[in-house]
Amino acid sequence: MKCLIVLSAFVAVACAASGDQNPKVFSALDVLRGKSPLQTDEIRQIYANAQPGQDFPILSEIPQSNIDCAQFKQAGFYADEAGQCQVFHRCDVNGVLTSYLCPNMSLFNQITLVCDWFWNVDCKQSKQFQDYSNSRLYQEGSRLLDDENDYELKAATGAVLSSADSRSSNKMTNAESESGSSGKRRRVKKQR
Repeated sequence: MKCLIVLSAFVAVACAASGDQNPKVFSALDVLRGKSPLQTDEIRQIYANAQPGQDFPILSEIPQSNIDCAQFKQAGFYADEAGQCQVFHRCDVNGVLTSYLCPNMSLFNQITLVCDWFWNVDCKQSKQFQDYSNSRLYQEGSRLLDDENDYELKAATGAVLSSADSRSSNKMTNAESESGSSGKRRRVKKQR
C-alpha cells in the first residue's frame, strides 16, 4: 500500500513539474495567430500582397519605452505591444533589461519565444501568454513547450512518459521509417 501511495505521489509531482500548459500548445498558437492554421496557398497570397508598414511594422531601431523588469512576474522574454511586437525585451534573473528587434516581416511570438512570421502573431493576443513559456525558463528538467503527443500517451496508458523516453522513442520511430521494412534505405526514382 505504501508503494502505491509513493508511486501515485511521484506521478502527481511529475505531472505538476511538467505543468500541463493550458490551452494546449497548438490551440494556444491558434489563439495567438488569431485564426486557425493557414494553408500553403493562403500563406503565399498573404506574403505576395503584404504591405510593409501596414500588415507588419518596419522598425529600423528599437523605440524608447518605459519598460522595466519589475513589472513582470519573472525573468523571461516579453513582446512589446508599443513596438507592435517587432520589439521584445529580455529580463534576466538579475532584473537586467535587454531589448531586441525582430527582422522585418516578423513579430515576437510570446509562446515559442522567437521571432515568427507576422501572419502567425496577433500582437494584441500576446499579453495573455506572457507566463505560458516564461514560467518554464530557468526550471531544471522543464521543457519550454509540452508535446501534445505525450499527453495522448499518458491518457492512454495512465503512465508518465519522461522526455528521455520520448526522445529515444522518436529516434527509433524515425530510424524505422527511414530504413523501411527491409532495413535498407530505398531510393525512389522521380518520373518526369
